[in-house]
Amino acid sequence: MAAGRRARSAAPLTAILLLATFCLAVFDIAEHDYWWHLATGKYILGHRAVPRADVFSYTAGLPWVAHYWLADAVGYALYRAVGTPGMILLNASVITLSFWLVLLAARASGGGRIVAPVVAFVAAFAARPRFYVRPETCSFLLTALYLFIFARWKRGRGGNALLFLFPPLQCLWANSHGGGSVTGLLLLACFTAGEGLNAMRRPPRGAGPDRGVALLSASALAAFALSFANPNTYRVVFYFLMSRDPVFRFIAEWRRMGAADVLGVHGALLAAGAVLLARSWRRTDFTDLALFISLGALSVDAPRTLPFFAMASVPIISPRLREELSQWSSRPPARALWRRNGARLELAAACAAACFTVWFLFRDAGRFGRDYAFGLGVNWKLFPVQAVDFVERNRVEGPVFNSYGIGGYLIWRLYPRERVFVDGRVEMYGTEFLKAYMLYWRPEIWEGYVARYGISCAIIDREPEYTTRYLDENPAWALVFFDDRAMVYLRDIPRNAELIRRYRYRFIRPGDKRFAYLNPLLADPATAAAVTDELKRSLGDERWNLNSRLMLGYCYARMGRAYLPLALEQYRLAAWLMPEGRDIRARIARIENEMASARAGGNLVR
Repeated sequence: MAAGRRARSAAPLTAILLLATFCLAVFDIAEHDYWWHLATGKYILGHRAVPRADVFSYTAGLPWVAHYWLADAVGYALYRAVGTPGMILLNASVITLSFWLVLLAARASGGGRIVAPVVAFVAAFAARPRFYVRPETCSFLLTALYLFIFARWKRGRGGNALLFLFPPLQCLWANSHGGGSVTGLLLLACFTAGEGLNAMRRPPRGAGPDRGVALLSASALAAFALSFANPNTYRVVFYFLMSRDPVFRFIAEWRRMGAADVLGVHGALLAAGAVLLARSWRRTDFTDLALFISLGALSVDAPRTLPFFAMASVPIISPRLREELSQWSSRPPARALWRRNGARLELAAACAAACFTVWFLFRDAGRFGRDYAFGLGVNWKLFPVQAVDFVERNRVEGPVFNSYGIGGYLIWRLYPRERVFVDGRVEMYGTEFLKAYMLYWRPEIWEGYVARYGISCAIIDREPEYTTRYLDENPAWALVFFDDRAMVYLRDIPRNAELIRRYRYRFIRPGDKRFAYLNPLLADPATAAAVTDELKRSLGDERWNLNSRLMLGYCYARMGRAYLPLALEQYRLAAWLMPEGRDIRARIARIENEMASARAGGNLVR
């Protein structure tokens, strides 16, 4: 009866923490892989076949290992039924279910009704940067299922029959997100080796999980064999080796753990697990030790694997942390305090978690460059929508060169009329191709691409470096469209001649973030008027074009005091678009001071 009351008293904390986890997974689509995964699902359902060779790119020369084919096919069917908002909600639901299973695994391992949900929420917060709407979510759910099944089996709940679930689940994993299925094999290897060592140290006494180690080993072997039951057989099982190539270190999700991670939630989980395992070394559980070391090492090696470590750490940290807290709470003053105020403290913890989640989700609301905006749509400021609209509206023909980051969206919008140069399916392009691509802005590499592929159009992402300098200075190429997300250049060939005549920008270099190149042009009033006309044309109906606002403000400010009111107007519009821009506010203050001085001297034209 008392246990039931304690469980009911902890229910609000568990419910609120799970709801907070759900909310952490609800944000606008902000990454390009979402689009090419949808396109892949559409292709599979339309052709009733899993692609083996690339159909979306004209440069990829390696076999296409579509290890996510089942998730993509189901995902596209769901997209047709519920749209992007439904996909976001379904994804958040699966992620929440995953951490609920991990929480249950932690409770089965002795994590308690309060410590386990708190640690699970911390793990969810650490894994949140990987809560994308894509097949990776299948790996989250299956990882949680493996941990839950193993925890129940180890505690003698469900018997050895539970072990028969691993082989079919591993087969499902190899077909839904095969690249992540090696995590399942690693979990099974840790389970088997760890329980084998535990059994050697503690000979089994009567009925218990130690007698099932042989069956666990057989289940792991069967799971490994069924991993090959997929359209790409062994290529899926060994797909993880692809990430060992040094070129993948240039991709954010494959970069090794940095100082910011050590000081963040990820580092806190690593430190807490290491300390708690060290304090319990006399009764070491080799399975927990194997899981923590192997998955922890992988999470340090690549952020992509962080969610798997975060989930596995919950049933490892929770029971040990609960034991440490129990020793403290067993002291008479602490015990008396908990008896009197336990329910209130649990409710306070739930409210604190809810308030923190709301603050975290909306702390940077309104920021121009926000990547994970809470919502059920698409963060269109991160996709080259207007650039692709221009290409489609004017029936621009390729071959099209494109930046790596926007390739997935271009596949969704332009296939099958046009294919892309490169996209997020990096394994299909090869190391040498990707190394050369990362230097595409060099004249010799660019001209090599033009000669080899006959490129006649380029859609280039707005990157931190000025990578389009060669195109801006090359008369054989013309800038015909730009906004804050992308730029469109056309090669000066007969079929593009009319579009170039109508849309060419003769003065603007949107990739150059230093506006000083405009100074000589602004010295001549006639040329200055032509420059501002081009910038006004670039705005069109695109209200998010912050860069044009800033350039217009810069131009007006340089054109003399008579234009200061126009400069102030543009900078104020820029500040509305980007409230966090301190340099914009500083420019506004300078112009206001200059206008006040000009009015005092009677030199300002109103």
